[in-house]
Amino acid sequence: MDTLPATAPTLRQLGPADAARYRALRLAGLRAFPHAFRPSYDEAVLQPLSWAEGRLNKAGEYWFGAFDGIELVGAICLRTQEGQKNRHSASLNALVVDPGRQRQGIASALVACLIGFARSLGHVRQITLTVIDGNAAAIGLYERFGFRQFGLEPDAFLHDGQYYAKQHRQLFLVTPSS
Repeated sequence: MDTLPATAPTLRQLGPADAARYRALRLAGLRAFPHAFRPSYDEAVLQPLSWAEGRLNKAGEYWFGAFDGIELVGAICLRTQEGQKNRHSASLNALVVDPGRQRQGIASALVACLIGFARSLGHVRQITLTVIDGNAAAIGLYERFGFRQFGLEPDAFLHDGQYYAKQHRQLFLVTPSS
């Protein structure tokens, strides 16, 4: 279980001005946990800073960061959908915590922040996510927040010649309709 650091990180929304810090954090996460993320480190390191700036400024995506002073130690994204038929559903994406700051409550704080923000939008009824099957730490985190598995995609992810299944999980922010 996560333990809180001596001083809790400051959480705030990220924007293009945070791109360099975000890019560095993302690359550190990809290098330390290559089995947990879709892109490879080798692919991501070739993406210019402008790619990260664009990602943090994309319409419909709300990025949040956890800061220890000026250091970005964690990030997460809520991706919303457009259109009357889909706007009720959003997804949790790209959760990353500095490899040296694991198990300090940062991921929990970011997930709680994201869920609170999704509720504040007023129209989001559910949040979905995917997680590599067998990633016990991430699965435990999501289960503590009420995300329940609704599907399993076999051979969804290839890493070092091995295929991994991907769990699809969902959290209802309101009681689902029949």
